[in-house]
Amino acid sequence: MVEPPFTCPYCDVELHLPDEVWYYTCDHCGKHLDLKSQFAYLRGLDAFREGQDILDRLNPKKHRKLTDQQDRAAIELFRQAYSSLQVAFQVELENFQRTLGVEMMTSMAHEFMKRNMVSPLEANYWNSLMVEQTAQNEYDLLKEKLAKTSGSLGTLKRWRWHSRQKQLLKALEQLAKKIRLLEMQIEFVQIPRARNKKWKP
Repeated sequence: MVEPPFTCPYCDVELHLPDEVWYYTCDHCGKHLDLKSQFAYLRGLDAFREGQDILDRLNPKKHRKLTDQQDRAAIELFRQAYSSLQVAFQVELENFQRTLGVEMMTSMAHEFMKRNMVSPLEANYWNSLMVEQTAQNEYDLLKEKLAKTSGSLGTLKRWRWHSRQKQLLKALEQLAKKIRLLEMQIEFVQIPRARNKKWKP
């Protein structure tokens, strides 16, 4: 288990958890926390960052054998991170955790694909989730801009933003169908709860 203090992902308050407890209600914000998922997320985050640091430092001019050793070390950390995040995604994470988790899974799946360690379907699945959340974020940003812009001076901008929103909605509908198909094709034992099901246009 992660040593206390543990920081609540919803309100950022440090919590001192009792031993051998896997479910806990935050004393500050009242959110119910699945600690197994939270600890898995933290393990995955640490392993991913360590592995990514190794890959970032790789110098192709170094001796090939040394480079290969570093690459294997990074990929082993990614394997640990990938496995941990799969556990974390068994429940719904806080929004920033879900978003970052999808980004990490997409990045690792891309590295694994280059080494034939995951199927193209699985890599495509995580990439599609990444594209989906990027499109949702862009839509939400345009929605904020539209709410703040008024008057004749903003008419052209508003028209462009509305047009872009329509494009995004159409793309998101197609993405949703693609993701559902990928989920069926991959035949997950448990479908990762990595999509923002609460998102609405």
